[in-house]
Amino acid sequence: MTLRPAFKMLRRFWKQECGTAAMETVVMFPFLFMGLTFSYEYFDMFRYQSVREKATYTVADMLSRETAEVNEAYINNVKVLFDIMTNDDGNNQVRVTVVRYHLDTDNNIDEFELRWSEVRGSGDLNPLSADDVRNAHATLPQMLDGQELILVETSSDYDPVFSTGFTDGTNIKTRMFVPLRFASQLCFEGVCTAA
Repeated sequence: MTLRPAFKMLRRFWKQECGTAAMETVVMFPFLFMGLTFSYEYFDMFRYQSVREKATYTVADMLSRETAEVNEAYINNVKVLFDIMTNDDGNNQVRVTVVRYHLDTDNNIDEFELRWSEVRGSGDLNPLSADDVRNAHATLPQMLDGQELILVETSSDYDPVFSTGFTDGTNIKTRMFVPLRFASQLCFEGVCTAA
């Protein structure tokens, strides 16, 4: 019996239609603005990552078609090309590594050999060492004995347009494996060895 007056009051409040659009706008505008800001930032970060993946694929494909020996200037220009394709002056880093696979079941050999690794740009990527790739079966694809593979990795710092808090300090990393297309090996100046 005591709830009946409370329900009447609630029903009267629910049916009441007087109010001002200005007041509703003041209450709802911050939520609308936050929603638009978060949505823009979220999709901009995906755009940022997508552009870097496409640039990484292009650089890897370019390297896979190379038949001549590459040198310091070539790798420097790989980084320049990556920066141009991503269309920013951000903190980008590119690592190019060539790995060869060895499989000899008679002598129990099943390992990757580092041919060479070069890094351009500043950041947390370092040239890979022989120990990094020797038993990297979990991170490198299956290959045929004696096959070489080019591994292109990039790292870029994402600077958000709005400081919303959930994309601040995000580092976007991409990785691409590609086999050689027209040559049996991709040589770096002074590092190339016999197959």
